[in-house]
Amino acid sequence: MHTNELRNCKATTPMKTEKQGLQQLLKIATPFLLFTTVYTVFVLGLEEYFGDHIYKISGQIGSVFGLAVAFFLGFRMNSAYDRWWEARKIFGELTNNTRSFVVKIYAYYGNADNFKETARANINIKAQKLIGLSISYIRQLKNEMHNNFKPTFDQPAIELLNEFSINVDNKISNELLAALTKSIEDDFSSQANIEKGDLMQHINRFYDIQGKAERIKNTPFLMIYSAFTKIIVSFYVILIPLFVGDIDLGGEDSGFEFLAVPIMVIISTAFLTINKLANLYGEPFSENKTSVTIDEICKTIEQNCNEIKAKLE
Repeated sequence: MHTNELRNCKATTPMKTEKQGLQQLLKIATPFLLFTTVYTVFVLGLEEYFGDHIYKISGQIGSVFGLAVAFFLGFRMNSAYDRWWEARKIFGELTNNTRSFVVKIYAYYGNADNFKETARANINIKAQKLIGLSISYIRQLKNEMHNNFKPTFDQPAIELLNEFSINVDNKISNELLAALTKSIEDDFSSQANIEKGDLMQHINRFYDIQGKAERIKNTPFLMIYSAFTKIIVSFYVILIPLFVGDIDLGGEDSGFEFLAVPIMVIISTAFLTINKLANLYGEPFSENKTSVTIDEICKTIEQNCNEIKAKLE
């Protein structure tokens, strides 16, 4: 129904294996790894050049400070994952509700006794069009989650939207649900109130699902706390060389002081990467590797709808 927006949408390949997860983790962590390595070598070189332990702070202070930062990051990561998982549950609910909705359209529109006499002509064609509207709704909801509120429509889609009086200047997802509601209300007879009420419940669930998705999409993820955490983590990473210093095992000529470099790099990279992951998972509808794979989910829903639609041809 939608042409160019489907082809040009920035699709992301979901991570389905541990190897893919490791590759993405390395991609995220590598800039931090390089930065902290350069910074650590620079600071350690200054210490070695100007004198041993000229700026080392008590390691106990660093331990306490690091524990506090770890608590901050732990809370932030848990909150981000809860937000991501809620988004995934919303689109799982969308999958179930859409499948059930189109199957019931197929079943209820197969019985002419459910409809008014004026609506009994071409019932199968009408059912196909309602399933087509459902597919358009799924696509549009996906578009809105990707901030594409006014997608490009092909000619068949335009004809369907015109037939059901869809105003594309308004919020298109709401217009599609309103068209589905009005069509069902106009077609079913008073003897089929159970069937009509059943379909209306699915429409209501579509509204609930859309509202939940928009709540996550439109509500920034703890931006003040995010800024505070970023400042604290960055400050701690800068101070790590002062807490660790060099390592004098075996004396100054042993070369063991260079062990401080990988230790400081690993600690710094770990804290910065966790903070970055929390930022990514806190935006579950963004188009990156860590976001909820709504493109793939909606593609599956559309395929299921088309399978039911084909039964009406």
